Amino acid sequence: MGANATLNDPELGKILVHSNVQARSFIFRVREGRLHLTAPSCATKGEILRAIEKLRPQLKIKLQDVKAKTERQIITPDFRIDAEGFTFWCEVAHYSSMRVAQHADRLVCYYPEGMDFSDEGVQEWLQLMIVESLRRCAKVFFPPRLHAMAEARGLVVREVKINSAQGRWGSCSQRGNINLSLYLMLLPRHLQDLVMHHELTHLVELNHGPRFHALLDKAVGGKEAELERELKRYDTNIFTLQNR
Repeated sequence: MGANATLNDPELGKILVHSNVQARSFIFRVREGRLHLTAPSCATKGEILRAIEKLRPQLKIKLQDVKAKTERQIITPDFRIDAEGFTFWCEVAHYSSMRVAQHADRLVCYYPEGMDFSDEGVQEWLQLMIVESLRRCAKVFFPPRLHAMAEARGLVVREVKINSAQGRWGSCSQRGNINLSLYLMLLPRHLQDLVMHHELTHLVELNHGPRFHALLDKAVGGKEAELERELKRYDTNIFTLQNR
């Protein structure tokens, strides 16, 4: 199959297939209500279909869980995000309409009394404001930190980009460019460091072989396995990351 393809499944809906030269196995994720499959670049369509069939029951449950979670998740006046590097909350104010104010690493939503938070347009606007605030903070905080970490390890990063990826916290290209998800702002600092060291290690080892893990483990003080377990408790959903 090509680098990116779409499969239409009668039960699972559209499945977006992404071919990756570094992938060694089939990885399924749900993003924005759709299944995304990262497959090895050498995988045939038949192998992909067999992988889907083998995991069909689990994939159906995963889609149903995400759909149920999304349906009941809305930002209310009591909604808060209390991450180590980013906070968000709502305050009633004497305004005629809703507005937000950015204060360094804090975003505050001011709303008039009686505002209908259940309105779909209000929800879309609020979530967009949070994402854009996270993006602004990430662009300020992450590049200088990553470059300083690289310099300390004797490495050189060509370019640091901030994206809105929800399937991965970061990535590193063969050219030495590193991409970091804006949702990294919602992680504790020590897990941000883990992700950054992970991508920096790819400047030396593009795969995830024994040498890669040895280098990463050394960079994080011998705590790679422990930190990776902790990282798995998090995802890029602002609703599951609030109040941690």
